[in-house]
Amino acid sequence: MKFLRQPLIIGYILTGVIVGPLVTGLISERSTLEAFSHIGVALLLFIVGLGLKPTLIREVGKTAVIAGISQIALSVVLGFTAAHFLGFDYVTCLYLGFVLAFGSTIIILRFLFNKDEQDTLFGKITIGYMLVQDVVAMILFLLLSSSQSMGSGNYIHVLLLLIGRFIIICFALYLIIKFVTPRIDHVFAENKEMLFIFSLAMCFVVATIFYKIGFSLELGALAAGVLLSVSPYQREIAMRIQSLRDFFLIIFFIVMGSNINISDVKTFIIPIVVFSLFVLIINPILMTVVLRLMKYTTRTSFLAGVSMSQISEFSLILIGMGVGFGHLDAELLGPITFVGLITIAVSSYYINYSHSFYRALKPFLHKVLLEKNGIKEAATIKEKADLIMFGCHITGGGLLSVLNKEKLKYILVDHSPETVRALNKKGLPCIFGSADDTDLLDSLPRDGLKMVISTIPDYDVNISLLDYFKKKKPTISFICVSHHVRDAERLYFEGATYVIMPPYLGRRFIVDVFSKFRMDKKKYRIEKERHLKDFERIDSEIF
Repeated sequence: MKFLRQPLIIGYILTGVIVGPLVTGLISERSTLEAFSHIGVALLLFIVGLGLKPTLIREVGKTAVIAGISQIALSVVLGFTAAHFLGFDYVTCLYLGFVLAFGSTIIILRFLFNKDEQDTLFGKITIGYMLVQDVVAMILFLLLSSSQSMGSGNYIHVLLLLIGRFIIICFALYLIIKFVTPRIDHVFAENKEMLFIFSLAMCFVVATIFYKIGFSLELGALAAGVLLSVSPYQREIAMRIQSLRDFFLIIFFIVMGSNINISDVKTFIIPIVVFSLFVLIINPILMTVVLRLMKYTTRTSFLAGVSMSQISEFSLILIGMGVGFGHLDAELLGPITFVGLITIAVSSYYINYSHSFYRALKPFLHKVLLEKNGIKEAATIKEKADLIMFGCHITGGGLLSVLNKEKLKYILVDHSPETVRALNKKGLPCIFGSADDTDLLDSLPRDGLKMVISTIPDYDVNISLLDYFKKKKPTISFICVSHHVRDAERLYFEGATYVIMPPYLGRRFIVDVFSKFRMDKKKYRIEKERHLKDFERIDSEIF
């Protein structure tokens, strides 16, 4: 799988297929392996819980919350409808709707970091709505864990009991997070082995308590992770648990693969094809449309949408829980695992070559998604400009006060609607649009233009900007940002005036700082205060 540049999860599932009844039949006694796989899921959800801080929703921002919830709601409704037309009962349809709605946080984050795109606008939006999906999955697991008692008796009584349990658990978690966790975790943190043992103990003790009061073991592990998410040692705990989690998760996916039976695959061949196409085509379209409706550029919307083209490890856990609770037929395990294999494999190529797909589909996407918002806004700026800057936050935001002080005429271009709105409120000439949109570039004034600055660290975007402006105005100065030496060299070769390289500048800066301050702690503190004030100033210049 590594040779084919595929996620290793596919290798684990295929291993299960090979050792399962479909090929060799090597797995005969499942009980031990299934117990191990439960431990793997519990550890996975424990680590997910570690990342779900109580302040999460505020941190990921309005865009991620709206996009994440909208995509889940639309996918569930459409997935439910598709499953209903295929003849499944209503309970199964509801399960399948959620199974098809969730994308894989592990796979998406892996590709974003491998491509060094986690700090791009679409990368931040993607990480944000994946975290929102994790929160929704947590709530769903909570509801499912309590639904076992919904099969008989008074439904209203059971529902009130569920709500009561939920309130009590939330209140207990709040008290533990606020008063208990901060007082005990530092005691164990002095010794790394003790921190590791303490973390495992928290995971399985809380999971056992949840199991004893009628919830699932997995939900308890998730809650244990949330309990420790406020700990200053949260990252250390996650790192120490990770290898253990990976070991047990391998067994979980092998067990999932061993559940694939050729007779089930043949029986469900049409649902497998329909659900795979739904995940690979409908989910990316839904996310792209949602982000376009929120006024993000076609490029940002498309690149974020493409990431939603596989089912999640949560989807496989959800199907397993449904079968375990008796809500679903066991024969569904194999086909849904097969859908996971197909979508994860194809989505890896989607994400790896997302920029190439965008360039190929760009004319069609711009026409269908009405990428004309930026042109209309650009047309309102008719005066000449000395400088045009693409990308206004962080790097670009720091230049605004200098540009105003020098009394230069400038135009700002940004692909974040929130940034554009904030700058327009301040009376600054900022327009909405994508830097690689030639229609937008054609609408910008070039008379008197002396310099173009791009703070976007994307080689493809910068090379297209450089090529465009050098053809239109050969004497122009072009300054851009790059994180990689080879990209910087190619930009210089193509005619860039100066390429800002944050790693290179950071190296120079640390040498200069150490040369000035040596081992004087007081001087570093003074520099730290200046640093923090700069953060506030740069943010205030925009927001």
